[in-house]
Amino acid sequence: MKELLSNIRNGRTSIWRFVPAAILLILSSIAFQTIGGNQVDTSNIEVSVIKRAEPIYPKYAIKKGIEGTVLLNFSIEKDGNVSDIQVVASDHDGLFDASAILGAQKWVYTKPAQKVRNNYVAIEFALTDEPATSQFSNVEKIQIRGE
Repeated sequence: MKELLSNIRNGRTSIWRFVPAAILLILSSIAFQTIGGNQVDTSNIEVSVIKRAEPIYPKYAIKKGIEGTVLLNFSIEKDGNVSDIQVVASDHDGLFDASAILGAQKWVYTKPAQKVRNNYVAIEFALTDEPATSQFSNVEKIQIRGE
């Protein structure tokens, strides 16, 4: 490689030798970007719940009288199962996070034609009959009652 660079600097090797390789590199880069950019819009794919296991209200939270909300983001796979579960926001330093995730792992939806990403659900853990005031007004809410 050092010898090749030295020959190029000294004019002993023609730069035109590298033009086909450079063109091939540029064309493959453009093709890769085009393929990668053709992502499918899944925002209009309809799915509905078949089974939704309720998360368990943590006993510690019931004992201490703590209520809270967890906002989850997840994907629905082609087989209807939930995957890629992430906690987007939660109350009380994540007290309800594990319970919310464990519950969501058991959810099953109708089978979509392709994976559906970015589904949001707010899980409200409540001890009273009064609806909780949630900051997540534009997403589906599920209320879990502590007893």
